[in-house]
Amino acid sequence: MIRRFALVLAVVVLSVGAVLCARAATFALTDGTTLEGDPISPNAQGLVVRKADGSFANRVGWTNFTQEALKEFVKLQPKSKAFVEPYLEEDEADAEKAAAPVIKLKDHPRMERPDPKAGMGSLFSSTLTLVLLLLVYAGNIYAGFEIGIFRNYHPGMVAGIAAVAPVIGPVIFLCLPTRIQKSLDELGAESMAEHGGEVTQLSYVHPGSKAPTPEEQAAQEAAAAQAQVTVYQRGKTTFNRRFFETKFSGFLKAVPGDAEKDKEIYVKSARGEYVTTHLTRVEANEVIVQVQKGGATADVIVPFGEIVEIQVRPRGS
Repeated sequence: MIRRFALVLAVVVLSVGAVLCARAATFALTDGTTLEGDPISPNAQGLVVRKADGSFANRVGWTNFTQEALKEFVKLQPKSKAFVEPYLEEDEADAEKAAAPVIKLKDHPRMERPDPKAGMGSLFSSTLTLVLLLLVYAGNIYAGFEIGIFRNYHPGMVAGIAAVAPVIGPVIFLCLPTRIQKSLDELGAESMAEHGGEVTQLSYVHPGSKAPTPEEQAAQEAAAAQAQVTVYQRGKTTFNRRFFETKFSGFLKAVPGDAEKDKEIYVKSARGEYVTTHLTRVEANEVIVQVQKGGATADVIVPFGEIVEIQVRPRGS
């Protein structure tokens, strides 16, 4: 009886040993060593390996095992998968498959491409383009109108040329010098010169009156000399702020002095002619003159660069 019990016990021990030997495996560590046995008790810190002789090795962290050993743990201990997965490195092939997005093309309506043979005519097929072209054309005509005023040409004429020859017409007039209008005195002198005429001042003496004495004649000549007009012309005179403040200081006062009360200033500029008895003020690049318009006065700005001639003459001359 005892022998039979011992035989059964031996068979059981050998069977358990065979099972243990069959479950024992070798795991490679990152330092080059190996650990052989049955993995048990896995947790977040690592696992314990039971060796073939029945002893237990110290708990080894997951980072100490190689990738092959970690994959082997997943196969032997399915419960350890949750702890091992954070330390498993994904294969390049699997990573490429996971990274490659799946593009699914959908059918969407597309705009028709423009006709390559349309040429410049395609510009006029769009309503927006036509509106923009009309705005540019209207701006071109308005620019011609303003350039005509600036260069002292008839604004309507320049605007009409701009309508016929867009862009080119306004540019040509803008490049031309400012047209200077001639005064009535200059036009009369030119007319007399063309006809070879000569202005002769005749003195008429009424038959019932006496001829002026030499003293009276001298007084008349002195009065005429006093009424002589002072002329300042561009090229001989520099028109700037200092010029007006020194030559016309009496006209800058609110009440003109005795020397200026019977005189007036005639200003001839590129934009027109002005007669004034008072200068409102003088700026760095322009002078503001007070002119009479009907029953009221108005201030007119005259830039220094547009002044052609200035005369100081008796009032009403």
